[in-house]
Amino acid sequence: MIQTQAVVAVIEDYFNLAYEPASRDFNNVFHPSCVVQWVQEGKLHVLSSQEYAALINGRASPRSTGAPRDEAILSIENISESLSTATVRVRIGNKLFNDHFAMHKVDGRWRIAVKASTIVRTFD
Repeated sequence: MIQTQAVVAVIEDYFNLAYEPASRDFNNVFHPSCVVQWVQEGKLHVLSSQEYAALINGRASPRSTGAPRDEAILSIENISESLSTATVRVRIGNKLFNDHFAMHKVDGRWRIAVKASTIVRTFD
């Protein structure tokens, strides 16, 4: 139960970071070695943690544009004492994503190590 609570806390920080990047420390959510990946037009795209931080900090935050929040934890699985996976839904601006996380506990802290993402809906 304690592991699940720690994983949920990181996911909640991720939701807040996605809505307003200035509200959270990126490095408390994502491990510095994290990779972010998605498929677009049949091609796999991959960003490093630093590239992803620059991307989210370089765009207008959903909060600043008045975009609604829509987020949910769809599943969590604790694989071992130091590995959990989670699938979440999050709206960022006009796009609704399903994200799948591999999360590791390193140096006593849970953080996202892999984020695989797909757009499930675009709003007008």
